[in-house]
Amino acid sequence: MFELEAVKDTEKLTVTHSMDRPESKLIPAVAGGWPRILANLKSLLETGDVILPP
Repeated sequence: MFELEAVKDTEKLTVTHSMDRPESKLIPAVAGGWPRILANLKSLLETGDVILPP
């Protein structure tokens, strides 16, 4: 789930990644990728360039 929230003069993006199966290994497997994806998105939105290659 993605949620955008206005905070003063900026926007806050919250990403919630969940799975109905508690024993699933999917969340730990993909969780490490979110910081990289979000850092690139932030950089792209602020500067027009990504910081890490795809």
